[in-house]
Amino acid sequence: MENEFAPQIAAANIPTDLKAALLSYFQLFEELKPSLPASDQHRFSYWLGQLLKEAVDPAVEYHWWEVALDLIARELEPLGELGQPLIAAGARLSPHMMAHLGPYTEVSLREITENTVMTVCRLSDTLTDPQTMMVAPNAMSLAQALFSKKAWYRAIYAGKAIVGFLMLYDDEEQPRYFLWRLMIASTYQGRGYGAQAILRLVEYVKTRPNAKELLVSCVLGPGSPEQFYLKVGFVSTGEFLHEELVLKMSLV
Repeated sequence: MENEFAPQIAAANIPTDLKAALLSYFQLFEELKPSLPASDQHRFSYWLGQLLKEAVDPAVEYHWWEVALDLIARELEPLGELGQPLIAAGARLSPHMMAHLGPYTEVSLREITENTVMTVCRLSDTLTDPQTMMVAPNAMSLAQALFSKKAWYRAIYAGKAIVGFLMLYDDEEQPRYFLWRLMIASTYQGRGYGAQAILRLVEYVKTRPNAKELLVSCVLGPGSPEQFYLKVGFVSTGEFLHEELVLKMSLV
């Protein structure tokens, strides 16, 4: 079956090994496409169009190709052997994309824009149980932020990759600074991005009036982020808020 993206890939000014991996992946996708529901065909085609743009255009605003490959692989798993060739091709493509577009090391907190809001929301789709029980979907957090004058929220970036989301309850009048939401997409977990995001947040909170401590709360049990918070410098207060353990970090 003809690969509609092949001419664009062939003409791209990218490394030969990346070009070959892209051609293989997109060709396998075209072969699998008729076996997929129409909704999946449309979504996957859109995601892969975005992935290809990131691969060939250094001027793109942000990257999320790792999430695209991850989500496609997860949705193909129920197909069994039918989906395995494309999943394997994605695993071969990933290191070539990383070598060409990375490294994704420097973590920053950036405002969410009209162009990035959907990508931030899609990050929640990467989480599975029990993590889905530990943090609200990013779309819900953003909706809540619309109705709270105390909400300060940012996308978490590693280089150009959007890897997570955080939201702070930022009340300078009390003063009270409470980490309301923090999530790192499962695609990017284990790379230290969460800890670096906390460092960037602390830098911001220290600029706020009378900021002496940063608070956070978490659900206990399997999948709890409690150990993560303890590792990055929070200590337990022993208090509970809405059945969540409250921890604090001294800023003085």
